[in-house]
Parts: sequence; C-alpha cells; structure tokens
Amino acid sequence: MFAVCLTLITGLIFGVIPALKVSRDFGGLQAGPRVAGGPKERLHSALVIAEVAASVVLLVLSALFIRALWRLQAIDPGFRSSNVLTLRTPLSMPRYRMTQSRVRFYAEVLSGVRSLPGVSDAAYVSFLPMVFDGGVRPITIDGHTNGAEPQLGSLRYVTPGFFATLGIALRAGRDVSESDTIESPFAAVVSESFVRKFWPTDNPIGRPFTFGASRRMVVGVVRDVRFRGLEKWSEPQVYLPYQQVRDASDLFYAPKDLVLRTGGDPLPFVPAIRRIVARADPQQPIANVQLLSDIVDAQTASRALQVRVLSAFAAMAFVLAAVGIHGVLAYTVSQRIREIGVRIALGARSIDILMMILRQGLSMASAGIGLGVVLAYAIGRTVESLLAGIQPSDVSAFGSALGFAIVMTLAGSCWPVLRAVRVDPLVAIRVE
Repeated sequence: MFAVCLTLITGLIFGVIPALKVSRDFGGLQAGPRVAGGPKERLHSALVIAEVAASVVLLVLSALFIRALWRLQAIDPGFRSSNVLTLRTPLSMPRYRMTQSRVRFYAEVLSGVRSLPGVSDAAYVSFLPMVFDGGVRPITIDGHTNGAEPQLGSLRYVTPGFFATLGIALRAGRDVSESDTIESPFAAVVSESFVRKFWPTDNPIGRPFTFGASRRMVVGVVRDVRFRGLEKWSEPQVYLPYQQVRDASDLFYAPKDLVLRTGGDPLPFVPAIRRIVARADPQQPIANVQLLSDIVDAQTASRALQVRVLSAFAAMAFVLAAVGIHGVLAYTVSQRIREIGVRIALGARSIDILMMILRQGLSMASAGIGLGVVLAYAIGRTVESLLAGIQPSDVSAFGSALGFAIVMTLAGSCWPVLRAVRVDPLVAIRVE
C-alpha cells in the first residue's frame, strides 16, 4: 500500500505540474523561433546528469559486491562439502550420561550407515562446521609463554573416520582410533595453525600439551577448517577421541552430529538412516537433516541477496539514465529543427550534425560519470568492511561500470541523433 500510494503521489506531482504549465501557455501559442539552451533545457540536463551519476554509483557498487561474492565463494573451507549429508541425534540426558552408553549407540549407528550401498564413510562430531562455533579451551605448552592473554583452541570430539568423511587432509601422524580409550594415553589431533603457533620448526607428533584440564599428546595434524564461517577467523582446532571423556563430563560436547559421504545425492539415504537410528534407539529423534553443501552456501546467501537487489536497482537506474539522455536529446532536436535544416541547407555534412547532437549527450554523460565515480569511491570506502578484501578503487569494478555508462549513453543518443541527421531542410524551414 505504501508503494502504491507513493507511486500515485509521484505521478500526480510530476504529471500535474507540466499539465498546469501547458494549460497556462496554451492561449499564447504562436509560430515563432525557438531558442535552445534555456533554463528548461539546463534543468533537464541537470536531472539527466544526476540520473547518470546515480546509475554509475549503483553499477560500481554492484560490481564491487559481485567481486566480493566471487571471492568468498572461491574460499576453500578446508573440507569437501559435496555429497555429504548431516543430521543431529540429540542424545537426551541423563540416558546418555555415561560414555559407554554413547559409544554403543555410535557403534551401532555407524556400522549400519557404513553398510548402506553407496555410503563411502560416516562419523560423528561434536559440532558441524559453520553451524556452531564450538567450545574453546585454554592451551598450555611446556616452555611456551602464553603472554597476557591465554592461548585458546577450538574443541571437538570426533569418531574415527571424521576427517576422511569430510575430506579434511591429514598432514602428519594418524587419525583418532578406537584404541584411544579412557585407559590409554590421552591423544589429540591438531590443526596446522596449532602447529604453526606452537612448534613452527619442530615435529609436532608426540608433543605433549595441556588442553583444558587434561594432559594430551599430539598424534596427528590436519589442515585448518573455517569452522566459524568463510569470513571469520577460527581458533587453532583440537580434535579429541570420542571415548576419552569421563562419565558425566563434557556432555555438551558429546558428539551428536552424524556426517556421511555418498557417491551421489545423499538425500535418498535419509529413510534408511532413520530406520538404523530407530533400531539403535527407538526413542531417539532425528533433527536438522541437511546437506553440508547447503550449510556452506548459506554463508554467502545474504551477500547473494544483496547483489541481486543492488543489481536490480543498477539495471533500473541504467535504463532511466538512458531514457533521460534520449529525452533531453530528442527535446533538443525538436527545438533545433530549423537550425539543423539551415545548417544542412548551407552544406553541413551528416557527420557534423551527428557530432553536434552527440556532443551534448556525451557532455551530460561525462559530467554524470565524473560525479558518479567520485560518489562511488566515497561510498565504497564506507562499506569496505563488507567487500571481503576487494578495494573500493577496484579497477575492474570501475571499468565495467564505465563500459556500461558508455553503452547507456550511446543507446540513449541513438534515435535522436539519427533523427537529426535525417532532417529535410526544406520541410524544417517550411514548418517554421
């Protein structure tokens, strides 16, 4: 309703005022010379310059945001999201307070899921990437000064096969294993950023460290994963064996998210997985069934919407500016019909008439482009934090906007210029 009312008001304002002026001047219509370049034409030109400037601003901003979107979509999250299905089994407490009760549940579910034809691997993890940031714990390294602020690492408990399921590359050492139990030495798989931070020049395998309240030993190193999202920094990651947790301890971090990789579309496997979970625990609900690729795509969904909206406005501004240039030049040609006829009668060439009219269109476009470039750069500086590292002065963004502006100018000038070139001098002079 707001849009409808605003449209009606706009139509009335910009329709009634010219109509009143025409009705006031109607009685005084008479034949006579027409002079171009008066206040009315200058006002028209100023409005067109404003339209061109607005279109250039929107075109540049659209190009900047498109470039930012492309850059984010090209970021490697550290894992392969294609053909990976995720779902959550909440593991209600106190039923699963004891570690062994969870171990039995994981074993039965994972065994059933891995036996399905087409499933290459499956695992459980505390929290999915980009869904929940996870927990952080303080890290203490022997002989390493923590400084004023404690060193923190991101915590996740995983079952064996988690890294293979998500395609997280193992750089050194081994994965967690079923032999990593509460009775065996506490182990941990850490990320490359963890190693760079604490042992940049040494072999990390076998190195001890304290994570939270437990003393652990590094048994493997994997590549970094952007757990907090494509645009956010993630703490060094520490993955712990799912069995190395004491009863009734760390229940919030108990693995509840199932991930599985298939050879094709994983969604058809959902009914079979529901049956497997029901056999393991008839009272266990299933939630948040989704593709990992959809989770990753959601990271750029808001930006994609921004790009679509901004591009739509830019397209409308582009068309309006082209129409504005066409309108002013068409008006100019109609006012200068006699002048053009006289020039042609005195020997002016078609190219001279073409350049005379086109020069006016180019002058308006140049003024609008210059103003638009300055405004676009200023606005780009204010939204630089949203550009994912793209500079507000990005040459390709401004170059593409200027290219569109030139096309806009030529498109708006085409018909008035052709009309001016085709003026018959005898007809023009006789009309006047």
